[in-house]
Amino acid sequence: MMTNQTIDRDAWVTLAAVAQLLHHAAVRAWAQAEAEGPRSHLHLLGLGIHTASCQAVAMLPADADLEGQPPAQDDVAQLLRSAEELIRSIPVLDQTAGISPLVVAIGDLVRETTP
Repeated sequence: MMTNQTIDRDAWVTLAAVAQLLHHAAVRAWAQAEAEGPRSHLHLLGLGIHTASCQAVAMLPADADLEGQPPAQDDVAQLLRSAEELIRSIPVLDQTAGISPLVVAIGDLVRETTP
């Protein structure tokens, strides 16, 4: 697993942006699930997105800035695609090799939201 002592600043700034996108996507999925009712598939999707967000946050330094403006888009699928695009911009080197499972998880979430 990638540790926050080995990740460089550019990578963790990008990873923090990914975490923010994922957090917002989870919140949006849960809001939509609430509107659809208890049998909505979006409850589980929101949980999966939240789990990915937590994985991203766990790789960040403790002082990483996770605040900021929420993303302009509200579409869960678009938020996930944006997160996937960002995380794929982080080069997989020895010090960032632990990011690979998160890349896969986000890719799986994108596929779940693609009709």
